[in-house]
Amino acid sequence: LNKTPKAEDGITNKDDMPDGTKYEWKETPDVSTPGDKPRTVVVTYPDGSKEEVNITVHVTDDASKHEPKGNDIDTDLNKTPKAEDGITNKDD
Repeated sequence: LNKTPKAEDGITNKDDMPDGTKYEWKETPDVSTPGDKPRTVVVTYPDGSKEEVNITVHVTDDASKHEPKGNDIDTDLNKTPKAEDGITNKDD
């Protein structure tokens, strides 16, 4: 979310393209909201010829990627525990 990917990341066979090939968005994807955004990458070859490749940009919100798991906390009277101690999968 809110991070525009590089147009070249939408091309899986860049290694097969001639040196000097350039990649750009025909229309920059809107990454301000989650969802699938169909877009076109314009591939420009060193000889000046161009080709358009249709791709889909999958925009995700970080919060939708993670699922925190709760944990009961025991604490001493009048001692406030750390909120993070209530999450068992913080490393995820």
